[in-house]
Amino acid sequence: QEIVDKFGADVLRLWVVSADYRTDMRMSQDSLKQLSEGYRKIRNTARFILGNLGDSTGFDVSKDIVDVKDMHEIDKWALIKLNALIDKCKAAYDAFDYHIVVHSIHNFCVTDMSNFYLDIVKDRLYCTGEKSLDRRAAQTAMYYILSAVSRLIAPVLSFTAEEIWKYMPHAETDDTRSIMMNDMPEKINVEVDEAYTEKWTMIYQLRTDATKALEIKRAEKFIGASLEAKLNIHVNNDSAMAEKLNEYAEILKKVFIVSDVAVITDSTGEFGSEFYTDKLTYSVEKASGNKCERCWMYSDSVGENAEHPTLCHRCAEEVSK
Repeated sequence: QEIVDKFGADVLRLWVVSADYRTDMRMSQDSLKQLSEGYRKIRNTARFILGNLGDSTGFDVSKDIVDVKDMHEIDKWALIKLNALIDKCKAAYDAFDYHIVVHSIHNFCVTDMSNFYLDIVKDRLYCTGEKSLDRRAAQTAMYYILSAVSRLIAPVLSFTAEEIWKYMPHAETDDTRSIMMNDMPEKINVEVDEAYTEKWTMIYQLRTDATKALEIKRAEKFIGASLEAKLNIHVNNDSAMAEKLNEYAEILKKVFIVSDVAVITDSTGEFGSEFYTDKLTYSVEKASGNKCERCWMYSDSVGENAEHPTLCHRCAEEVSK
């Protein structure tokens, strides 16, 4: 009872399943605090998604769902990661490896969602039209993710899962009385080719390396937020790589959460990359232009619109709509 009063019943349930029952199981205040932090990250991921599905415009599953083929590539990436999680969790439940379920869901929420996908789509959620296809596509992906994850955690974090189920939007096939009255999730049909997989494997690694370069400059107080930066990717003696990066430049700008990305064919960058270590380096400079007060990106187009002089071209267009 003391543990439940201090940490909550779901954290106690989390301890039970996170420990490998085939070995000695230990409990301490430190381990419970660590589990409580892991629980909080899962809960915060759900809370962020709920906040973006239940805003002023709402998200009606019967009307607002976007077909997977019309989604952005990064939305498809998130659903592919979700499908892998569903497979892994179902297999772990069948094998009674409950600790694998917990660790897999935690890593998905922290690494794939909070540190990557949800961080990147914030701009689309906050700055594009409320009912635009772009925003609805991100909301659709998040709806699929929340619906699946809540059902995957239900046998373990039953109280949290019920709370999520109570507030999230539902499809007509859902039994809204209780999450326990519903089946485990099925995978989403996402059709991608080998080129897509190769592209996003590369982009994911580039984001990891670019983040390190930005963090170094942030620690040096050269920049504050990453949107203050223009990130230069220096490519050494690889024209095919340079061409590919130039093709991805607009995507990389959004993925890196910077105001501009440039690809430079030399090796004068300050920070080496773990990806293609003999070919890529990075340098960071201040982004040109002024800060848009709506999206916070720096752009030379800020001030060009007389009606909205403090907004960039994109935001001025959105506000005018």
